[in-house]
Amino acid sequence: MSIKTLVVAPYAGLAELTNILKAELEEFDITVIQGDLSEVLPQIDSFHLQGYDLIISRGGTATLLSKHSYLPVIDIQVSGFDILRMLTLVKGFQAPVEMIGFRNVIEGIISGSNLMDMDISYTVIHHQDEVDQALQAAKSKGVKVIVGDNITVKKATGYGMQGVLITSGPESVKAAFTQAKQIYKISQTYKVKNQAFETLLSTMETGYAIVDQEGTVKYANQAFRDLLKLKESQSNLFRSYSYLQKLLVNLGQGITLDHQMMMVDQEGQFALTGDEIPMESDLKVYYLKARPAAQAADADIHFGYSAGLNHTFPPLIMTQAVYSKEKASYTLPMAVYGKEGAGRRLFVLGSLMDHSKTMVEIKIFKSAEASFRALLALISICNEDQILYISGAENLTLTAQEEFAITLEKVAAKTVFSFLEDPVFMLEQTQIDKKLYNFFKKQIVYIAPLHERRADLEEYIRAFLISFNEKYGKQIVGVRPEVIEALHDHSWANNLFELKDVMEQFVQHTSSEYIDTNVLPILYGLQQNQKNKGSLDPELTGLNLNQTLDHIEKDIIQIVLEQEGMNQSHAANRLGINRSTLWRKLKG
Repeated sequence: MSIKTLVVAPYAGLAELTNILKAELEEFDITVIQGDLSEVLPQIDSFHLQGYDLIISRGGTATLLSKHSYLPVIDIQVSGFDILRMLTLVKGFQAPVEMIGFRNVIEGIISGSNLMDMDISYTVIHHQDEVDQALQAAKSKGVKVIVGDNITVKKATGYGMQGVLITSGPESVKAAFTQAKQIYKISQTYKVKNQAFETLLSTMETGYAIVDQEGTVKYANQAFRDLLKLKESQSNLFRSYSYLQKLLVNLGQGITLDHQMMMVDQEGQFALTGDEIPMESDLKVYYLKARPAAQAADADIHFGYSAGLNHTFPPLIMTQAVYSKEKASYTLPMAVYGKEGAGRRLFVLGSLMDHSKTMVEIKIFKSAEASFRALLALISICNEDQILYISGAENLTLTAQEEFAITLEKVAAKTVFSFLEDPVFMLEQTQIDKKLYNFFKKQIVYIAPLHERRADLEEYIRAFLISFNEKYGKQIVGVRPEVIEALHDHSWANNLFELKDVMEQFVQHTSSEYIDTNVLPILYGLQQNQKNKGSLDPELTGLNLNQTLDHIEKDIIQIVLEQEGMNQSHAANRLGINRSTLWRKLKG
């Protein structure tokens, strides 16, 4: 079986030489492409799809490929023959000559020039970005000829200097293929084991992945790719989920995520746990385990990342003016409170965030020692460019709340607490610790439910109309007065989320320029469902009261779940319990 090899040649001569040598390299199935640093990177995903066993390249291009590809990359080394040929060539130049390159190449040339009794000036660079500065300095000294690699020689032309490329001869190329053969034999031993593990992982419903610090996916089973909607050709996680870079940074800082503390994505589709994998090298590698967010209900704590305004709601609905006619200037730390769906989170995103900040959202469902310690570790490493948005603090014990407040006082990030009830009332009911309350008491903001903001209702309707026109390609210009009147009369039990859903359905079912009364059955149907949901009359629900209290409780939970469309969050909110308690009762 031949070794399928990709040769990435930074210059045309190397591609030509490799093609000539193909006949001698019978053990290899060789594909040659020509491209420099800038041309190679966009093609890496396609390289992985074509089934190559390894890659051979040279210089900076080889270095770049090794950082972004999980395939073995062999660098064609500059040999003594290469140096001797180049020095013989430039020896005849009467014009001043200078070498610009990395130390490993420069040192070999210096040794060769000393043997040949040549005096050539040189500049050692440590990064490709230093080339321009070195060329400018050389030109100012009157240098006419530059010796270097492909990038250096190309740029030298732009400065009006003659470039001499240090080319690779057949000896160097053959040596690289010899090394490739050895690496291939070693890798095949591990490949059998890897295939066995991959086959096992591919059958699992839980998603697994190994990712490096650059976001390159070293391995991902199909369940992971399906949950995160990653194409087979996509090898970098950050391209779709840039905020996961912050997660990997946190893992690298010692945060461990397990079944008690999970990261949930912005859309609430999946939950992640993970940790850093200890490596002997400086390269940081992490494992990630993904599952549907619905299966993470048993976790003590959820957290995630948001950055400024998003497309979930129109910007108008997420601005300070919507919530405060006085346009007060807010100070942090603070607390916001209001009914579910009133817009507490939107208020923070729209009024307190800017493009330079990231919001770390933390939802606390229950208080366990291990998850609480993990939470303290997480907030301790948050910086001044982050806002902590914390809901469910009342689910911590009073002792834990006090320790939480002491830790927050030392944290650089600003904090916003979110509650469903007035924190003053919760303090009186001993649901909130006094020290925690004192932490935010100077700024407490009430987010009124939608039925208390009816004067703003038409403004919200227009904002949603514009948003859904764009989403569905409609050109609806307004809403008929009869429909506006019906919307004003509606109770809006689920606040902004309910208005969003209603307006989306209205737009979807409208084909003319105006939303007309023909859509009102959608609203009336919603009202009837809410009336039905509000009733637990045994005769209407078929509830059997001739059984134990535990069985009656389970039946009631099941009825409420069905009435809420099996939405556990809505059912828990209606029953006055949190999701983790609901999950335990269902499981029990």
